[in-house]
Formats: sequence, structure tokens, C-alpha cells
Amino acid sequence: MELKIVAVIVVKAAYREELEKVFRSVVDETRKEDGNISYNLYRDCKNPLKYTILEEWKSQAAIDGHNESAHFKAFVAAIEGKVDSLTVDVIKQIY
Repeated sequence: MELKIVAVIVVKAAYREELEKVFRSVVDETRKEDGNISYNLYRDCKNPLKYTILEEWKSQAAIDGHNESAHFKAFVAAIEGKVDSLTVDVIKQIY
């Protein structure tokens, strides 16, 4: 069963350029994972500090593997203390 993740991150203004590079890095590395279908980064049109990562995964096991990967752990460490908010929703299509 395929799953999708919607991660919304609002960064602190002082870290916008730094974190955009961090976001691009985690996207590039995640796209190489076997269980990843798609992993795309978006910036809000009205709020340039608000980013959304839309993810598609083959399974929960693929997500679990991603969460244990070195590049994802580096991403988590890199954003620590540099964001105002972070929400992550795991969703599945029902219709």
C-alpha cells in the first residue's frame, strides 16, 4: 500500500538560504532510495519561509528505512533550532 507524507516546515528567516540547501540535499538523496516513489520540495507563494515536502512511498517499511538513513538523520540535525514549526502528516488515498 502506497503512502504519502506532507511535511510543512516554516523556517526562521535568518536560516532560509542555509536550510534551502539542506532541503535540496535531502531531496536528492531520498530520491535514490528504493522505496521512494517521489519526493518533491515546494515553497509557498505567499510566505517564502514556508516549505512543503510532498513524498510518496511504496510502504511503511520504506518510510521506516528512510527515517533511519544517514541523510535523513543529518537533515533532522541540520534543521534543529532553525525552524518555527514543523508538521508531518502520513496519509493514504481512500478514493
